[in-house]
Amino acid sequence: MNMKTIIGSLKTLTVVSFSLIFSACSEDIMDNINKDTSHTNSVEGKFIMTDVITSTAFSNVGGDFNTYFSSYIEYEVGIDNQLYNAETRLNEPSAASTFNNIWSGTYTSLKNARIIINQCNEGGRDEGNYITKGAAEVMAAYNSALLTDMFGDTPYSEAAVVDENGSPMYMTPKIDKQEEIYATIMTLLDDAIVNLQKEDLSPLGNYDLLYGGDAGKWLKFAYGLKARYTMRLLNRSSDKDGDLKKVLEYTAKSFSSAADQAAFAVYDVNNINPFYGFFASRAAFANSESLGAKLSERKDPRFTRVMLSPTQGGKRIQVTGASDPNYVPAPNGTPEQNMQKYGVSAFVYSGTAPTLLLSFHEIKFLEAEALSRLNRTSEAEAALKEAVSSAILNTENSVASAITTLGSNITVTSQALTEEAANSYFEANVKPLFAIDPLKEVMLQKYFAFWGASGEATESFNDVRRLKAEGKDFYAFKNTKKFPIRCPYGNSDTSANPEVKAAYGDGQYIYSEQVWWAGGNR
Repeated sequence: MNMKTIIGSLKTLTVVSFSLIFSACSEDIMDNINKDTSHTNSVEGKFIMTDVITSTAFSNVGGDFNTYFSSYIEYEVGIDNQLYNAETRLNEPSAASTFNNIWSGTYTSLKNARIIINQCNEGGRDEGNYITKGAAEVMAAYNSALLTDMFGDTPYSEAAVVDENGSPMYMTPKIDKQEEIYATIMTLLDDAIVNLQKEDLSPLGNYDLLYGGDAGKWLKFAYGLKARYTMRLLNRSSDKDGDLKKVLEYTAKSFSSAADQAAFAVYDVNNINPFYGFFASRAAFANSESLGAKLSERKDPRFTRVMLSPTQGGKRIQVTGASDPNYVPAPNGTPEQNMQKYGVSAFVYSGTAPTLLLSFHEIKFLEAEALSRLNRTSEAEAALKEAVSSAILNTENSVASAITTLGSNITVTSQALTEEAANSYFEANVKPLFAIDPLKEVMLQKYFAFWGASGEATESFNDVRRLKAEGKDFYAFKNTKKFPIRCPYGNSDTSANPEVKAAYGDGQYIYSEQVWWAGGNR
């Protein structure tokens, strides 16, 4: 299914959604009198699933979270407009308007996933479609985690809930505790694991833009998310070793190669990766000085493959090293608001790079982290090597896309990243550092791996906060201004929901109040 078809489907779904939301305004008796029996008031869950997957990948994973966090954790430096304000902490991180679009969009994705689940329940129009239900439960868990990871305590049990006519059941939903939301997330995944081992009466097929209805891969996705979220909650665990062993159990049942990963791979020259789309319209990112220094110090092959010069005669040039005069990174936290001065990463041109909801390399990093924490270092080293290799090959996929996008407007000076090059880098540069401090090296390599156009900056931001809660600061960020440790609630609810308005206050809590799993109380 091409993107034009997808967009056409989404337009149809949008019309249906508005019909569902605004159809039930009168008393029941009048509804019955005026009931239109010639038109449907619902659609099959598999059609809605296309919308859920697309919105989750393109907007919720690849959108504003990923863009802003790329600045917060120093993958890129914001040098214009909103991203400059975020970089220099000029109101942008704490403003209720900053994340309002993705606040609303993530709730919409959750709502649609819940509609599918309800329709697949006993008595629903899609009863018996267990794989569809399981996939929807995975997507509901995914979007639930995005919401609470970013906003902490947030409207949940009464939010994104509609009645049988599609109308919102609660106009000012209460705020739920993050601990309670995470309990629901884990239940959703447990239910999905059961349902994905059953059958569908009406298969998802090509309406499933991740796996084409392959229940086995959805099952691996569900187990991978169990691993991700179990690790996320480690600081709140009463049995850390037991939970680390659970992470290993889940990763063993998850992706066995990059062919299994949850990749939204529908982009082409007309329907572009959202990270590239943002840069193409705003050109608001420059190379990060702090990240470049880390990569250069380690002789990381991604440095010379990804870092590009400022525009010279309409062209970009791959830099040959930190001493190359073509390498002009922006200082973290104190750049000039000048889009012509600095170089950029090749990732900002990766128009067809897939958005990764959950990657194979993340699974291997989770395995390596769990093994390191359990002091099973030889096993951890093997997992880390596989993670690093897979991550570097993912980088090459994005760089190849960028080279195609730029065409004659790039001078290529480096060789393609290969598995052999990745393994050589590991043996020469990663392995010795791993021997000194296994956990630190695992987390730094994961940090490098999540830099890119794949939408993984959000997970890196979560790791930074999780480790800070442990008192571990492996990243040595150079921006000396206040570090945002969460996102502010969206202004659609700070203006309409009294409970959310009170919780938001002046927005400055985003610099001081950790979310629950990072040691905070909200």
